Amino acid sequence: MAYRSCVTVLCLLNVILEVADVFTLSLPQPRVCIIGAGYSGLGTARYMKEYGLNFTVFEATRHIGGTWRFDPHVGVDEDGLPLFTSMYKNLRTNTPRQTMEYAGYPFPEGTPSYPTGPCFYKYLQSFAKHFELMDNIQLQTLVTRVAYNGDQWEVSYMKTDSKENVTEVCGFMVVASGEFSSPVMPDIDRLDQYKGRVMHSHDYKDAEDFRNHRVLLVGAGASGLDLAIQLSNVTTMLIHSHHLNYNQPDFSKTYKKKPDIDSFTPTGALFVDGSTEEFDDVIFCTGYNYAHPFLDASAGVTASKKFVLPLYKQTVNIKHPSMTFVGVSKKVINRVMDAQGQYAAALASGKFQLPTQESMLKNWLDHVYELQNLGMKIIDVNVINTMDEYFGNLTEEADITPSPPVLTKIARFNARNRLEDLLNYRDYDYKLINDKDYERTYTPRKEIPCPVEL
Repeated sequence: MAYRSCVTVLCLLNVILEVADVFTLSLPQPRVCIIGAGYSGLGTARYMKEYGLNFTVFEATRHIGGTWRFDPHVGVDEDGLPLFTSMYKNLRTNTPRQTMEYAGYPFPEGTPSYPTGPCFYKYLQSFAKHFELMDNIQLQTLVTRVAYNGDQWEVSYMKTDSKENVTEVCGFMVVASGEFSSPVMPDIDRLDQYKGRVMHSHDYKDAEDFRNHRVLLVGAGASGLDLAIQLSNVTTMLIHSHHLNYNQPDFSKTYKKKPDIDSFTPTGALFVDGSTEEFDDVIFCTGYNYAHPFLDASAGVTASKKFVLPLYKQTVNIKHPSMTFVGVSKKVINRVMDAQGQYAAALASGKFQLPTQESMLKNWLDHVYELQNLGMKIIDVNVINTMDEYFGNLTEEADITPSPPVLTKIARFNARNRLEDLLNYRDYDYKLINDKDYERTYTPRKEIPCPVEL
């Protein structure tokens, strides 16, 4: 299987090399178009403005903030668009805010290390206001097609208020459309025969919607564990199907751990250990696919549900380097997206030159082999394995703001600690001592303050 993956990659690279462009930014300040006004798009916009570029951010909804904005709608929003946010009530971040802050724009003193979802959204609003980004953001603009015409990018979009279709030309593209809007629904035998409510955590809004229900929760990623905490205290029975090995806390007596599902019945499910359960609702916490339906074949990347390739430094479209991606990297802290946004802006403004395309392809292929040696597959190609090294490479090449190693250190500890102390890990606050060290203090709170001001 590994050999087959390598052959596939090599064949793809040969095709890319045959038709690759020689990229030079002949225009010192090309017009930049950014897709998405969530965390990644706003961070990128900040640097485009700092570098004096002419840019427009295309945002499909009426609001900035991406997945961090709570929307009470389910399925579609007020304009009939599929919901791009997965926010639910009573959410708190599951990583310390220090790893999520934009460079040079910290949360105010007194903000807990694990702020609420509304507080983080308020932080994004204050960021956009502070850097005066709103004048460059075009709301209710759903991008439907991005194509390369041999010289520039043609961006087609629909204005969701007037339903008008428009095509504009851009010299530099940034795709920052997020990764939490296309839910994965597993294919499980006889699911179509189940007569209860079936949903994905993408559409979950409030634990109160399930009070006194019997609920099957599937998956134990970030959302699965968080929903287990919320639902265990309101449901008459919470059946949690997953295969995560972690220090399971003492949930309520109504909580039942179950292995993977074998098949569904009209009123419940059969599990692989032969046991059965009946329930009223199923919530799949089974992750998300990448979704870039607007990318035309001429864009020059392979954008599947599981990966985008080949990208130099997980950012630059190697075939057409006037296109960059911000936020498709996996297993990273938010600060990586901020760094990628600055890298994209530095490239668009001509502050540094890329290596030759052959060199970029070799760099990417070396990354593929490194992941393969770690036992990963081609679907893991967007994983950044060593964040400190990644930050260092971006800084060396494009002189971006370096990220202190202490942030990676905190993120790694948090990832382990969350699984060891699921019910209490958010009761601690982190304080940076220097670029390499931090301290952690126990600070339980009944109310979660948010000193962010707009």
